[in-house]
Amino acid sequence: MGARRRSTVAAVGELGLLARLRGLDRRHPGVEVGIGDDAAVVRCGGRRLLLTTDSLVEGVHFRWIWDGPEGHGRRAFAVNASDVAAMGGRPLFVLLSLGVPAAAAADDVERVARGVSKAARRSGCALVGEPCGEPILRSGARAGDLVYVSGTLGGAAFGREVLLGRRRGSARSTLAFRSPPSRLALGAALGRSGIASAAIDVSDGLLQDLGHVCRASRVGAVVEPDRLPYAPPLSKLPAAERLAMAVAGGEDYELAFTVPAEREPRLARLLARFPVTRIGRIVRGSGVRLAGEVSAAYRSLAAHGFDHFRAAELPRRG
Repeated sequence: MGARRRSTVAAVGELGLLARLRGLDRRHPGVEVGIGDDAAVVRCGGRRLLLTTDSLVEGVHFRWIWDGPEGHGRRAFAVNASDVAAMGGRPLFVLLSLGVPAAAAADDVERVARGVSKAARRSGCALVGEPCGEPILRSGARAGDLVYVSGTLGGAAFGREVLLGRRRGSARSTLAFRSPPSRLALGAALGRSGIASAAIDVSDGLLQDLGHVCRASRVGAVVEPDRLPYAPPLSKLPAAERLAMAVAGGEDYELAFTVPAEREPRLARLLARFPVTRIGRIVRGSGVRLAGEVSAAYRSLAAHGFDHFRAAELPRRG
């Protein structure tokens, strides 16, 4: 018999690889939540901490010419802080890991670090672990909960297209991609208030990320396209393109979260402080679907989010 052919990372995919790794941490009594959520939850010295790391790779997540070194540093912090916000935490420390070619200019590397440092200071953090009350997990959604999202959707995908030269747009239209929003204050408010039953940051596309919540919670979700908060640059696009960018474009780094209907009145106080929109509901069953008169092609958009290990070259995804 010949040697058994081994699966490649590309064949397994990001989610498949994560499934293989789950359970490696279950023997340690300090681990409350391990692999599979936006951040790990550990007990340390009587405190509950969130731990997360998210790498940005040139040619996959960005191109060097799209921004200055400090801008890339700011974005790196924002991308990681987004996971913290989705868990209802507040960052205290950030750890920076850099992989650079030997020929890279030392000044540029220093400026990347400076960008991370400045963004961290603005968020009240110095070096990443985060204290929180009860962390908001992906697994808490229940049928009947309402689905909300912060900010607007699709702006980062549009900005990426402009940077790739595929669409015309001003420098301002690329800001959503180059400078992701910080939703730390909203995440912390959700964590303190106990309003949200589940949450996730929108990094790989709204439908794919909401699908993670559904799988962890063993429920389904219905998203109403007419309720989606489309980013302003999408206003002149055909409806189908606008929808695709909003629900499958990814890298918006907004927060999607669920709220039990009986807690909705308590959400009013948050709505006065943060840009939040109700976009759908949690239902019995599984998977995420789009409501209303949407073609079959767009009902399957949930499968088109970003997979780190199946991603093709940058021109297709950014």
